[in-house]
Amino acid sequence: MLLKTSLSMLATAIAVSAQYCDLPAKPQWAASPDGPLAQPMHNWTSLKDFTHVPYKGQHLVYGSNVNNGSYGSMNFGLFNNWADMSTASQNGMKSPAVAPTLFYHAPANIWVMAYQWGAHSFSYRTSTDPTNANGWGPEQALYDGGATGAPYGPIDQTVIADDTNMWLFFAGDNGQIYRASMPLGNFPGNFGTTFETILNDTTPNLFEAVQVYKLKGQTKWLMMVECEGTVGRYFRSFTATNLGGKFTELSGLESNPFAGKSNTAITWSAEISHGDLIRSTDDQTFEIDPCNLEFLIQGRGPSNVGYNDLPWRPALLTLVNPSPMQTGGGNSSIASSSMTSSTTFATSTISTSSSASVTVAPTTCASATASTVTVTSSASAATCPTGKTSTVTKTKTTTEKSTETKTTTEKMTKTKTKTTTKTKTTTEKSTKTVTVTKI
Repeated sequence: MLLKTSLSMLATAIAVSAQYCDLPAKPQWAASPDGPLAQPMHNWTSLKDFTHVPYKGQHLVYGSNVNNGSYGSMNFGLFNNWADMSTASQNGMKSPAVAPTLFYHAPANIWVMAYQWGAHSFSYRTSTDPTNANGWGPEQALYDGGATGAPYGPIDQTVIADDTNMWLFFAGDNGQIYRASMPLGNFPGNFGTTFETILNDTTPNLFEAVQVYKLKGQTKWLMMVECEGTVGRYFRSFTATNLGGKFTELSGLESNPFAGKSNTAITWSAEISHGDLIRSTDDQTFEIDPCNLEFLIQGRGPSNVGYNDLPWRPALLTLVNPSPMQTGGGNSSIASSSMTSSTTFATSTISTSSSASVTVAPTTCASATASTVTVTSSASAATCPTGKTSTVTKTKTTTEKSTETKTTTEKMTKTKTKTTTKTKTTTEKSTKTVTVTKI
């Protein structure tokens, strides 16, 4: 008991000071490359509405596919580098999940895919193998409510968690953004019918494709919303210090967007449309690293066809002007087993790295109606994360010697090894070594 109390007090006094970058108010994006990353297979008209997670050191991407105006959904086979996306398999889903949101829900040890145009306002499915496009479980209700003033009902959901709640954000193609919540322990589950309107503007200025992310190393969240401009689609951005709080504008309208034609080097597409910022984690926190930020979007060349037949293609943008790196914005206690980590996608390999400095301190179907949108399916297909063993050995030497060993097992999806040793000498000596190995 004395050992545990002493180590707990020491751990509380040791903080990990994270390094982080903030988002610039005037982002600039490179096109990498300046052209589509892939072309549709299976005679599909377009590929769009992308969601991405890092998965075992590779890229895993889902999206919508369109075939002669009819929507379905699909995934790409795993690939190592963005240059490999063009040759990755494209696998249609037998049970469509249009405009999907994919993530690993760590509290329940399950993969979740949220989507629209199912049996509910929003629906979800779960899986233990997210790479299998046709391995998802039965459809379940995510949200059964509406969206005040939305001409086609709720559209383009996203979900994200903080330490206590799960949050649902969605749009309405009407200048409004909506929010709902539930206790984190109740998810996966149904948000019900209750919602609140959190942003209001004109329809073009807050249109659809809302996404929300946590900024790495900070207690700050980013919201981006797709807007309709005079040149083409673009994204506007907002930030908040908590997911249930007020979101204030960061980057503005078409002349000063978060990402649009005016601040990107892309030449083949005037549209910067529905996609996903590349996350540094795969889980429900939706963390992004502004120090190394990429944006998977849908773009298209000129076309005079109707919206449902537009030739959308995947493309990649890279932020070229993150704010200078800072230290100390995301302090967290060793006692909570919090470590700073990031997943880096290299040119030919993908690696996971961890770092910490230690200080001792006191503490989109834009205008389609329900009658004009049809959902079709196509066939084709693609193991679960293994174990994590965490061993903590604590030794304290005074007039006695004690050793405590603790082993836990849970499912994870990445490989990361971190060793942190801290020594503080007064009238006693305490050494704490933590080794975490995820396989």
